[in-house]
Amino acid sequence: MSPSTTRPGFHRTLAWLGTVAFATGVGIVSLAPAHPHRSPESDVVINRLVNPTSARDLDALLDQIQTSRVVMVGETHDRYDHHLNQLAVIRGLHERGIPLAIGMEYFQRPFQQHLDDFSAGHIDEARLLERTEWHQRWRFDVRLYRDILRYAQRHRLPLVALNASSEQVAEVSAGGVAALGAAERRRLGLGPDDDTTALRERLRPIFAAHGSMDPERFERFIDVQRLWDAAMARAAGDYLEANPDRHIVILAGSGHVVPPEAIAGRLAGMGFPGATVIATGPAQR
Repeated sequence: MSPSTTRPGFHRTLAWLGTVAFATGVGIVSLAPAHPHRSPESDVVINRLVNPTSARDLDALLDQIQTSRVVMVGETHDRYDHHLNQLAVIRGLHERGIPLAIGMEYFQRPFQQHLDDFSAGHIDEARLLERTEWHQRWRFDVRLYRDILRYAQRHRLPLVALNASSEQVAEVSAGGVAALGAAERRRLGLGPDDDTTALRERLRPIFAAHGSMDPERFERFIDVQRLWDAAMARAAGDYLEANPDRHIVILAGSGHVVPPEAIAGRLAGMGFPGATVIATGPAQR
């Protein structure tokens, strides 16, 4: 999810997605080795993250996920411990010699060249943030993500901008998915007859909790969520097609990662089944 929507209350509502997922038991950090299970609705394999400070437990998780070309690690954006979990997975796979790219929800597609420049060491973090308009388009404290960014640059790991542009989000927020135009809808795999039942059931109580169930606003809320999922899946799929020797670790909010109809399900429909989802939950104290 992106915090840069134009409608008041949109990003505040969507920010609940990760928290709600964790509260309902989808992604609780386990201190025992993860036990993967396959979602009945898709080819997604879900792991619950082990304690990343335990080398034995982390190794057991890495054994299970290292053959997956797509590994998605969920987060609540402002939880630093979640980003440390993500880094533990990235570092562990990289140290095993897996050729990795890192897909990031935090950056929007039009700014890919600047991520390439950063990964190659041609620009520093300050220029990356300036050129990708981080403080206008994402706005979370970069210190939450700095360890991952620095690790990626140090090891020359490609970074992939996954998210739709703020301009596209504004179009859909105002006029629905139809505002994108037929060619863009085809590119993203967004159709008027898409089954949104599961998405609606998941988001309706979250939307209602914020005091408004205006039907039109709810439709736009659904449409923006579909855009984010579709755009991120398309970007990841395009990268995998262009780089058949690489795996990708996708870092995104849990509302885009855990539900089988979100990014993973869309990637399966593009010919990349069997994504591994690592559900990062609240740290246990």
